[in-house]
Amino acid sequence: SSIRPGRSYSSGDLGRRHLGERLNRKFVSNSFWGEGNARHLEEDNNNNNNSQASASNGDFSSYRCDDIFKNTVNPKNDDHSNGSTQRCLYAQTCEGEGVALPFVFCQTSILSTTAWLVVLSPFLLLGLTLLFRLLGSTADEYFSPSLEMFSVKLGLPPRFAGVTLLALGNGAADVSATINAIASDPENGYLMSLGALTGAAMFITTVVVGAVVVANGGVVCRGALVRDVMALGVTVVVVALNLEKGEVGPGTEKTFISIYIGFVCIVLVADVYHRAVMLPRLRHEIELREHERQLEAERVASMRAGDALNSFVGDSGAKSVGGEIPDVVKSGTYDFRNPSMSGGGDDARTHVSAPYRLEDNNPSVIGNRALNAVLTALSNYNEDENMDENDMDSTRRNGWGIESTVEGSKSWDRPVVLHGADGILTKQHHHHRQHADGENEDQFHSPYSVMEDMDVVDRMCLQDGSPGLPAYNWSGAFQDFKHELMVHFRECWRDILDDEESNGLEKFLLVCEYPMTVLRKLTVSIPCEGSYCRALVALSLVLSPLWFGVYFMTQFSMNIWGIGMIVFTSIMFVFGLLVVRYAPGGEGTLATILAVPIALYGFIVAATWIDFIADRLVAILGFLGIVLRIPNSIMGLTVLAWGNSMADLSANVAMARKGLANMAITACFAGPVFNILIGLGAGFGVLRGVSGTEYNYVHLTPSITTGFVFCFINCGLMLTAGLAINKGIVPATYGYFAVGLYAVYLITSLMLQIFL
Repeated sequence: SSIRPGRSYSSGDLGRRHLGERLNRKFVSNSFWGEGNARHLEEDNNNNNNSQASASNGDFSSYRCDDIFKNTVNPKNDDHSNGSTQRCLYAQTCEGEGVALPFVFCQTSILSTTAWLVVLSPFLLLGLTLLFRLLGSTADEYFSPSLEMFSVKLGLPPRFAGVTLLALGNGAADVSATINAIASDPENGYLMSLGALTGAAMFITTVVVGAVVVANGGVVCRGALVRDVMALGVTVVVVALNLEKGEVGPGTEKTFISIYIGFVCIVLVADVYHRAVMLPRLRHEIELREHERQLEAERVASMRAGDALNSFVGDSGAKSVGGEIPDVVKSGTYDFRNPSMSGGGDDARTHVSAPYRLEDNNPSVIGNRALNAVLTALSNYNEDENMDENDMDSTRRNGWGIESTVEGSKSWDRPVVLHGADGILTKQHHHHRQHADGENEDQFHSPYSVMEDMDVVDRMCLQDGSPGLPAYNWSGAFQDFKHELMVHFRECWRDILDDEESNGLEKFLLVCEYPMTVLRKLTVSIPCEGSYCRALVALSLVLSPLWFGVYFMTQFSMNIWGIGMIVFTSIMFVFGLLVVRYAPGGEGTLATILAVPIALYGFIVAATWIDFIADRLVAILGFLGIVLRIPNSIMGLTVLAWGNSMADLSANVAMARKGLANMAITACFAGPVFNILIGLGAGFGVLRGVSGTEYNYVHLTPSITTGFVFCFINCGLMLTAGLAINKGIVPATYGYFAVGLYAVYLITSLMLQIFL
């Protein structure tokens, strides 16, 4: 027969990975393996027989797609057309879904599989590039703005928000790709995920960190940076040791997620300590220094007055003119050069009381000194004794943690907004053409806006201080809706064509993405400040149920259209009409009571888009790995890792150039912690639900083990260079060393995978 037995995904397959080739022996002793493994072997043989029977009927759903060349005969070596037909059926039905482009294996009478790949390579390369870009832009422009708004509205401490909501937004693409890779191939999909996670962690913590360090001329290595580097080191050690055991179950998944929860708690404690203790202490020190400065100014003024009086006394023979010389002068006890040594002292003379100081010998202070030192080290700011009020801006430039600031009234005490129209990472801003009178061509002036008193409904939808106003009536609302929609998409198209910062290739890719950009804008609601457009919010509420129908049909082959979905669509249609009528237009701001639930709904819709795009990306990568016969782990640590890391490279380098180098470099280490722990914990949890098994057996390939080892080494070298060698500074030369370390890692991983 041209078909050789494959492997099944049922319970019989559980023992095979753990026992390896030994389960294929003809004789298995129950006393050696135990009754459980003997039962696995018996079930495995039964499943293999069932697989062969289904294969003879053209159903290869129980076979792995990676084994298509091993389990089928090359059509060129088959005298009949059976080989071509069987390989075609295999490509269409393997793993229940088939490969991404099955016609490559079916239309072999026209071109061979290799020839098809050569012909399709330009389109595949373009498709992969667009999918990587779409995955990143969906997370940045449609997923993260809602999370940033939640963190601000909820008043979360900034670094705590950075490792929770903002980490979810920044890592959503990576985590989604990890989960899809694990679930797409229950037997070997985790290899691509592990390769991508370790490869991306190495790329980000070496190449991206190196670029940030070089761009900034070095970074400070203290505080939260040390905390995040240590967290990544602990993460890779714990994950590697757990996976080395050979099986992943609920306990392992809980361990991964619990470690990240513990990391979040450490960040929260440090953040709260910083707000409750460090900031008051810094303000007290500023007040103390200001008080000392005033005293010094008065002392200098007294010295100058004394010099003038001494000069006058010397010139007049120490006689007073029109009065007596003060007693302290007569007695010689007043020292004009050092007034503090004279009677009365500074405080008595200036009537300024000295500020309160904590005594160093206070037992409570001594008892808490060690704890304060630890919390200060974990805090996101350094306790600089020489910092004055003018130096507070350096705290923002050299801030610590995912977010480098805390909320407050000062410029250095406000949160950093990364995404949205006004975010520091936003490259494109709308370009408005101006008339001669200075007005923008696309500036929105609605004649239907409310000009007088508004009723309760109007005020309920309007944020206090919002410059925009709702429409005056329904007719005006629809006129405004049409005009706003036209203006918005005209601006988006103009941003692509008129952007002077983008080269020809970038504009070409943006034009290719534009249809998907329109679809995402029409289905994802973004009521956040800086990204708000009344017409798009209303239209996305109306059209999002249609997207849900497409998503569930394509992803799960599930038809959700029924009475319940029709009712839901009708409700969303009514909500959309109410937004058109009562929400503020132009540059207005939607009231928080309405913006938060709409943002939450848009967050859910954006998550489905991320899952949809990530699934297509993993499918094409899997197809290329099958045709090129490249192991999943190699595809993960190269193509998938590089693609997912390009956005981090551009974003973090941009932050470094904007003076946020410490924020960028700590994100480089804290981000992989989230991706590895949450990605693997959630991914294996999904796999357990899909396969219906309690435990999934795993093994680490040489390239993946190398990734874990090099990640740990890189963390150690980073701390050594920053703390031990350069005393708190990571020099710019370390950036070049880090890039070289990544090259060594990549060569080592590929060589071990090839020759072992």
